[in-house]
Amino acid sequence: MIGLSIAVVVLIVLLLYQIGRQRRLFRDISEFAESVVYNDFSRKYPEKGRYKKLYKQFNVITNALLKLAGEKEAQQHYLREMLELVDTGILAYDVETYETLWMNEAFTGMLNIPSIKNINWLKKQNEDLFNELLNIPLNESILMTIHAEKQTIKTMTSASIFRTAGRTYKLIAFHNVSATMEDVESSAWKGLLNVMTHEIMNSIVPVSSLSDTLKRKVHLFKKTSPNTFNPDLEDMEFALETIHRRSEGLLRFAESYRNLSQKIVPDMKSYNLYELISSIHFLMNPSMEQKGISFNFKTDDPGVMVKMDRDLIEQVIINFLTNATYAVSGKETPQIHLFSGKDMEGRPYITVADNGSGISDDIRDKIFIPFFSTKKNGNGIGLSISREIVKLHNGKLHMQSQVKEGSAFTILFGQNTELSKG
Repeated sequence: MIGLSIAVVVLIVLLLYQIGRQRRLFRDISEFAESVVYNDFSRKYPEKGRYKKLYKQFNVITNALLKLAGEKEAQQHYLREMLELVDTGILAYDVETYETLWMNEAFTGMLNIPSIKNINWLKKQNEDLFNELLNIPLNESILMTIHAEKQTIKTMTSASIFRTAGRTYKLIAFHNVSATMEDVESSAWKGLLNVMTHEIMNSIVPVSSLSDTLKRKVHLFKKTSPNTFNPDLEDMEFALETIHRRSEGLLRFAESYRNLSQKIVPDMKSYNLYELISSIHFLMNPSMEQKGISFNFKTDDPGVMVKMDRDLIEQVIINFLTNATYAVSGKETPQIHLFSGKDMEGRPYITVADNGSGISDDIRDKIFIPFFSTKKNGNGIGLSISREIVKLHNGKLHMQSQVKEGSAFTILFGQNTELSKG
C-alpha cells in the first residue's frame, strides 16, 4: 500500500509538472502573439529545454520584426526629413475627423500658422481658407489664391485621396508660385512698356517738331503780313498749337512710364527705420492736417537699422500714404497710421495702415498691374514701381485689406538687415 501511495504521489507530481510546463508554454505563446500585435519585441526567449526549437523560432521572428520596424522607422524619418526640406507645402488630413496626419514646415510657414492636430482650428481662424481646403478638386492642378495673415499667396495646388489603416486621408500639395508669377508678370510688363514707350516716342517726336515748325511759319506769316486776315489761318494756328501741346504731353506721359522698364540701381546705405518714418511724418503731417486726417506714427523697436536706398523707400512710403489719403477721403474720422519695427520672426518692416474704403476681392489681384487704377485721375504706376523697388531691397510687399474697414501695406525687408542698435 505504501508503494502504491508513493507511486500515485509521484504520478500526480509529474502530471502537475507537465501541466505547469504546458501553461508556461501557452503563456509564452500568448505573450508572443501580443508582442506581435502591439509591436513590442523587447522580450528574448531562452533557447533551451524541451521547447528550445520553438523559442529559437520566436527569437528569429522577433529579430526579423525588429529589423523591419527599424527599417520602417528609418524610412519614415527619411520621408519626414525630405518633406521638411522641400519648399512645397504639404497637408494630409482625415476626411472624416479632420485630424492632421502630416503638415510640413513649408505649409505652416506659408500660412504663418502653428503645427495643428486638427484642421478644424483653421475654421475658427480663417473659415474661407478652411472651406477652400475641403473643396479642392482631386487629381488636377489648380491655381489657388490664399489670403493668409499679412499676405496673399498664389499656389499651384493639387490633391489626392489615399487609404491606410482603415482610414481615408486627403493629401494636398501647395507650391507657392507668387514670386514666379510676379517675376514673369513684371518682366512681361517691362517688355511691353519698353516697346510701347519706344514706339510712342519715335512717332510723336516728329509730330511735335513738325507742328511746332508749322506753327512758327504761320506766326511769321501773320507778323510779316499784318493787314491780311484769314480765319482759316487763325484756326490753323490754334490747331497746330493744340497738336504741339498734346504731343509734348504725350511725350511726358511716355517718359514717365518708361521708368517702369528701366533697371533701377539702388544706393544702399544703413538707416534707422524709426528716424525714417519720423521724418516722413514731419513732411506729410501738415498736408494731412489740412485734410482733417489723423496721422500718427510709432515703433515697437526704435533701434532697427536697415540697409536701403532711402530715396527709393521714401518714394514707396509716400506713395502708400498718398493712396491712403485717397482711401480715407469719405470717412467721418479718417485715420492713417505709420508703423516700424520687427515682426515675430525678427524681420524689419514698415507699415502704412488706414481706416478707408478697403480693396474689394475682385480687384485685389490687379492693383499691382501697371496702368490699373481705382482713382479717377490715377495713372496706375505707383504700386507697380513700389513693388519693383521693394524687390530691389530683397524684400516683400504685403497687402491686407477689408472692404469698408481699411487697408495696410507692409514693406518686409530682406536679409540685408543689421542688428538693432539701442
